Amino acid sequence: MIRSLELFSGTGGLALGLHKAGFVPAALIEWDEKSCNNINANISNGNKDVTGWKVHKTDIRDVTFTDFGTDIQFVTGGPPCQPFSIGGKHKSNRDSRDMFPEAIRAVREIQPQGFIFENVRGLLRKSFSEYFNYILLQLSHPEIVAHDGIDWVTHFKLLNEYNDSRANKSLEYNVVFKLMNAADYGVAKKRETDLKAV
Repeated sequence: MIRSLELFSGTGGLALGLHKAGFVPAALIEWDEKSCNNINANISNGNKDVTGWKVHKTDIRDVTFTDFGTDIQFVTGGPPCQPFSIGGKHKSNRDSRDMFPEAIRAVREIQPQGFIFENVRGLLRKSFSEYFNYILLQLSHPEIVAHDGIDWVTHFKLLNEYNDSRANKSLEYNVVFKLMNAADYGVAKKRETDLKAV
C-alpha cells in the first residue's frame, strides 16, 4: 500500500488508475464542484474502487499540505493543462491557471518518496521548453525557493547554478518525463500526455 495525496483530481481518473496499482489516496483535492460531485456520487453509490476516498473541494492555493499527515509517500495529480494546451491561449506561466507552482509547493512541504504528475503534450512544445526545464529543475530541487520579487527567469538561472554545483542537496529528486499515448495502453482514444515522475 502506497499512501498518496492526489492534487487537481478532476473526476478521479488518475487516482483510480493509481489505486488499482496499489496507491491509497489520503485525500483528493479539486476545486471544480461538478468533478467533486461526480466522485462523491460514485462513493455514495457504493463503488468499491473509491470506498473511503475523501474529496476536498477547495482552491489548492489555500491548502496546507502538511495537514494531511507525515506519512504521505507520493504526491500525484494533473495540474491544469489550459496554459500549455495546443487549443488554449498558450500563455504558460503568465496564465493564472498555471498550477505547477502549487504542485512543487506540495512536494516541498510533504517531502514524499516520489511524485507523479501528468499534463498535455503541448507542454513539450519548443516555445515552452525553457519554462518546462524550469519546472523540472524546481521539482528536482523543491527547497530552492524563489524569494519575493525574483522572476522565474532569474530563479531558473539560480536553480541551474545550484544543480551544477557540488553543494549538499538536502532534498533532491531524480525527475524523468515521458510522452505517452493512452491508445498504446488499451484506451479507445488517441490521447498523448506528458508524464513526469520520480
